[in-house]
Amino acid sequence: MNRPDVVGADEPDASVFWRWVWDSVRPVLGYVLVAIGLLAILLGWYGVSGESIVAKQLPYLASGGLVGIALVALGARFMLMQDLRRDSRRLDRLETMVNELHAALLARPDAPGRSLREYEFTEESSSNGQTSYYVLPGGQSFHLEGCPMLEGKDRASKVRPQTAAKRGLSPCPLCEPVSVQTGA
Repeated sequence: MNRPDVVGADEPDASVFWRWVWDSVRPVLGYVLVAIGLLAILLGWYGVSGESIVAKQLPYLASGGLVGIALVALGARFMLMQDLRRDSRRLDRLETMVNELHAALLARPDAPGRSLREYEFTEESSSNGQTSYYVLPGGQSFHLEGCPMLEGKDRASKVRPQTAAKRGLSPCPLCEPVSVQTGA
């Protein structure tokens, strides 16, 4: 039963439909306008080529040439608008995905950007002298031995966990030195 107060409640918004129609028709309209413009330019050239008097060539140039150029430009604009909107939607989706990935990575307890001061070290792991990290000169993070970031770099220096904490270094996201050490 249709009630008058609920009429149209389950129908989609008309503006969404017309936007979809325009988005679907725009590239086709662009191709059609470019084709008609090129045809007008061709007919204008054909008309000009048949006349030897300049005064008789001007109507062909005005009707065929200028109108043809305007139609080609308008059609190209429609096609460009469609490409830009499609690229904009792709970039928006990509940006959303990157933001979601960034949020997911930062939610981890050993996420990059957290400093070593946020982690607690047990006495036996830091005092027995066996745990040491590697830091590259000017680096902002510390690494475990064998980390891919250290391959081929001979200038890495050993540091103790306390030294890394004092320098405010963050754990490497590849080798995850803190999670390995704390057993997380």
